[in-house]
This record gives sequence, C-alpha cells and structure tokens, in this order.
Amino acid sequence: MSSADRPAPAPDDVAGALDPAQQSLAEALRVSFGILKYAMFAALVAYAFSGTFSVGSNEVALRLRFGDYVGAPGERVLERGTYLAAPFPIEQVIKVDTRPMTLSLDKEFWYQTGNRDTGMTRDQIRNAHAGPLNPVLDGSLLTGDMNIAHARWTVTFRVTDPVAFVTNVGTRPLAEDLVRCAMQQGIVQAVAQLSADDLLKGVVNREVATGVAQRRLADMATGLTIDRLTLDKVTAPVSVIGSFDAVTTAESDRDQRIVAAQQDQARILGEAAGEGSEKLLAALDRFERAAETGDMAAARAAEQEIDAAIGDLKIEGVALGGDVARIVNTAKTHRTQVVERVKADSDTFNRLLPQYEQNPRIILSRLWEDAREQILTGDVETFYTVPGKLELQLNRDPEIQKERQKEQMKSLKERQAEFGK
Repeated sequence: MSSADRPAPAPDDVAGALDPAQQSLAEALRVSFGILKYAMFAALVAYAFSGTFSVGSNEVALRLRFGDYVGAPGERVLERGTYLAAPFPIEQVIKVDTRPMTLSLDKEFWYQTGNRDTGMTRDQIRNAHAGPLNPVLDGSLLTGDMNIAHARWTVTFRVTDPVAFVTNVGTRPLAEDLVRCAMQQGIVQAVAQLSADDLLKGVVNREVATGVAQRRLADMATGLTIDRLTLDKVTAPVSVIGSFDAVTTAESDRDQRIVAAQQDQARILGEAAGEGSEKLLAALDRFERAAETGDMAAARAAEQEIDAAIGDLKIEGVALGGDVARIVNTAKTHRTQVVERVKADSDTFNRLLPQYEQNPRIILSRLWEDAREQILTGDVETFYTVPGKLELQLNRDPEIQKERQKEQMKSLKERQAEFGK
C-alpha cells in the first residue's frame, strides 16, 4: 500500500501528539518574556538614575537640558553636594574647576635660551648672548625711559563666573591662552610707565598690569579673574649686564657705608652726650643757624637753652650723659675744691690778721716756718752746706731718682683716672 492510499490520522490523535511540545514551547516563551520584562525594567531604572552626580569642594557644575542651561540665571551654578539629572542626551552636566591656576610667562619677555646654556657659567652665558637681540626669537620689554629689559612673570588666575567660562571659553588650554595674551598687554603697559632702574629693582605697578588684563578678559566675558602677578626674575640686556652689575655693586657699597656712618654717628653721639645727644645737637644746630642768619634773639634763646641743659645735665626731660656729663661733673668738683680752698685761705687770713697787727715778727716767723715745712716735706732732696762757704759737688742717688719717677707716674695715672670718671 502506498502512502497515498494510507488513511489520514484523526484530528484528536494529532492534537494529543503535539500538546506536550506546545506546552513546553509556551512555557519557555513565557519565562523568556518574564526575564526580558525584568531586564528591561532594570535597564530602565538604571537609565533613570544614571544622571546622579556629585560636586566636590573645589568645583561647581552646570546642567544643560537639550543644550540650554537649567535654572534661573542666578541659580544655574551647582555647588558642593549630590544632584540628580536626566540621563544623556536629555541633560548634560559640565563641571568647572574653581581652584587657582598658575601660568608662567617665562619666554615672552626673556631672551632665547637653549641647550647651549646648560652647565654654563654666568659669564659664559653673557658672552654667548652678547650680540644684538633677535626680535623674532628674543623677548624683551621697553621701559618708560627707552631702555630694554628682560623679565619672567608668574600669573595666578581662577574661574569666577562658570556660566561665562563654559559659554565663551570652555577649556583650560584656551583659558591659559587668553590670560597669557591679556597679561602680556597689561605687563607691556605697566613697564612702559617705569624707568629701567625701578624695573631692575623689582618696582612694578602690578595693579596697572592686572587691571589692563582684567578689563580685556571682562570685555570677552571669559569668567576669569586674575588674582596675582609675580615678577620672578628681571635682568638688563646681556650685553650690558656687566655695567649694571657694577652700578648695583656701587649702590650696595654706598648703602653699607651709609649704614656704617649712621652707626658711628649714633655711637659717637651716645659717647658724647648719652640719650640726650640728639636733642642737644638740635639745640646747637639752632644756635648756629641763628648766628649765621644774624637772628640774635633766636641765638640768645638757643644759647640759654644750651647753658641750662649743660648746667642741669638734662634737656627737654632727657638726661645728658657721656663725655658731657663727665666733663661737667669734673668741672663742678674742681670749682667746689677751688672755692673751699679760697674760703679756707680767707678764714686763715682773717684769723691771723689781728695777731699780725699786734706782733708782726712772730706771725711772719711762724708763716716762714710753715712755708719751709711745706717746701721740705714730700718728694724733696735736701742738701746742707757749710755757712759762709758754698761748694756743691753733687752725685744724685739713682735709687732716689727712680722712686721719685715712680711717684710722679702714679700721681699722673690717678689724675687721669679721676678725670676719666
């Protein structure tokens, strides 16, 4: 029997044979669709929360929705914290670093250097660059007195307006280029107002330089602010450094000599009159100026002030010391001694005068004895001769002479010590 002649299976028999397979397939599809559903839900949740971001302490953030800033003009900048944004490409988060940035201007106004300068001494570098400047390769600055100088600078800046920075600048390299160009213009204008001597001494009007640069950055709405400009190094053109060094050395020597002279002046004045030396010197200057100009009233007033200061050893409430006080005190002591001696002589004369009037010979004899005793007492060599005949053959005793010289030297030292007090 051929297959065409075979009878067809009954419908119930076919359904029974296919039912387990269909059930297995249906179960597999149901499980697969369930897994797919959960996976799609998890992916949707992950996508929804993929826009979570945090902002650090040294940065701010801006949210853009379809390319436009999110929030009112004063509320667009997001500071430190955690935020939620719609996933990209619906929203985009741009973070801006607000920490200060440093830019070195070490080639713009400096002569060209290279590997040939490595390991060379200053004199060798000077000889290597002693020729004329090349405007294409060598940078320089022109001062207000038409001199040339070289300088290296350091600029510190930061982002203060994140919206303007992101809108008009966007990247740090471009920000550095803008600050570099603006700062060059400011430095050129500031140096043009200085002399070469001031610039070489480090005297720079930084406010002028930073002000010009800041105005240029503000005109371009860059959102950048310059904090500080520092002059790192400055030098004259290499071909004339030797001359400038000689001038600098001479000025330094002059300053040292001035300081030494001022110290000597203070020391000498202190030794002369102590703490009141400056006031006494001012009074003497007033007296001399008044005397030179013929102002006798002012001269007498200054003279009286000086006399009072020396007499009291005090001027304007400040005590006088040093040599002035020592000499004045010595003079006062000598005056007291002379007065006491004269007073004693006067008392003696007044005591002897009545006795002399009664018996002059006795008083004269007594006075001669006193005088003889004073003369022959002390460091005196006495020689006795035969009355009526005078023949002297002297051979002085050397020991007596030595003792006498010792006593004289001792007395001299004591007087010098007393005068020096």
